[in-house]
Amino acid sequence: MHPCDSDVATRYPGLSRGVRDALADPIVQALLAADRVDPQEVADLARRVADRLSPANLTRAARATEHGSNTDVFDRN
Repeated sequence: MHPCDSDVATRYPGLSRGVRDALADPIVQALLAADRVDPQEVADLARRVADRLSPANLTRAARATEHGSNTDVFDRN
């Protein structure tokens, strides 16, 4: 993979270096373009997944389960 350049880092702030490197890779860019996938949507999805898997959300999910809550803390739009 190509190292993340400053242009990709600026366009996709808040992403891990691995995701930014992937989005900067010309082969990944070509595949996204061929499939008509917006790279910004991929970046947004990566942010949402990272947020859902963050320790704070996992702790909230565990507490909700302990207290018998049927609220899904991962059910966000």
